[in-house]
Amino acid sequence: MERVEQGVRMRTIDVEGLFNVRSIAGPAPWLIRAGAPKGLTFTGAATLRGLGLSTILDLREPSERSGEPADRPPHGFAVRSVPLYGTPPPQTGRLEDIYERLLRERGTALAEAVAVIASAERSVLVHCTAGKDRTGLVVALARLAAGAHREDVVADYEMSGIAVRPLRRDHAHAMAVGIPAAERDEVLRLHLDSPAEALWHALGVVDESGGTAVYLRTHGMGERELTALRRKGAA
Repeated sequence: MERVEQGVRMRTIDVEGLFNVRSIAGPAPWLIRAGAPKGLTFTGAATLRGLGLSTILDLREPSERSGEPADRPPHGFAVRSVPLYGTPPPQTGRLEDIYERLLRERGTALAEAVAVIASAERSVLVHCTAGKDRTGLVVALARLAAGAHREDVVADYEMSGIAVRPLRRDHAHAMAVGIPAAERDEVLRLHLDSPAEALWHALGVVDESGGTAVYLRTHGMGERELTALRRKGAA
């Protein structure tokens, strides 16, 4: 049991030019999560190489990458793009509803993203824009499939709100301008918070299909990838 816990427990790490960064504990983590790496420095990239990073998994939509160089991956890392929403990201709405819609309507994309993590020989950095919602769902599915305890997955998810809030407060309040007062709190919650109840709601939707492994299989993930995740969790 201790081996499984070591392979799925998360820790906060410092990487120059990244924010909201955590990784699986250990010298060569199989999973790292963060906000968008557009500020990643060469020193930060060297830190990631030292952790064994080989692949960056980008969950953003093409419109969110405007202005970024498309002709070369950042600092030499291979980049896999799996746009999770399939549409421009929502700027308003209730987190629980957004997560549920992703799980019910974008299961194939979610399973594809988790399969990228499973199939990688070395570490994968998963990110969206803030590294809390899309990243939170994909990381939760991957970690649960690898053997993590639900309480640990939710606790890790909650940490994103702490990391993101001071960096995105101005952006969130700008998005809330003109929004009716009755909806304003939900807009701020969407852009700033990672409340445990939102992820618990999402996990309840996954449970309706029979659990994490069944959900991923149903949406196209193979047994080989599921076995690979269990091995990563047991390492």
